Amino acid sequence: DEKRRAKQKFQFMESKLCTKKVNIEKKCDQIEVMNLQIKELAEQVEACKAERDEVKKHYDDVMNKEGNVIAKLKFQVEILDKKVTARMTEYEQTVAKYNEVKEKGKEDIYNKDLLIQRLDFDTARVEKSIPKIEADLVILEQMASK
Repeated sequence: DEKRRAKQKFQFMESKLCTKKVNIEKKCDQIEVMNLQIKELAEQVEACKAERDEVKKHYDDVMNKEGNVIAKLKFQVEILDKKVTARMTEYEQTVAKYNEVKEKGKEDIYNKDLLIQRLDFDTARVEKSIPKIEADLVILEQMASK
């Protein structure tokens, strides 16, 4: 609130001084007044140029810093993209190996299952043929002993 009051006082003072200046200028020679106004304008132009240069320098500094940050972020993104690509490749290779081992395991289980089925079949066949062979042996031994 005090700052606002101080600002208003300065503005009021400036307004009074400008009014006084204009009234005095009306009484003076117009050419001299014009020269004085031209001189004031030249000073304002120089002040604006200096301010513009400061702003431009600050803008360039900020843009340079931001450009560096953006470059670092782009570099990090590229590195992370490479890492992700490498991980995806590794993942795909692992999945391919898993599928290969899974298929091989299925084939091994299928082959073992076939072997077990063949063993069961042969065992059943042998179990049936042994009594017949034994009966045939008894008959052949009787024939041979005669």
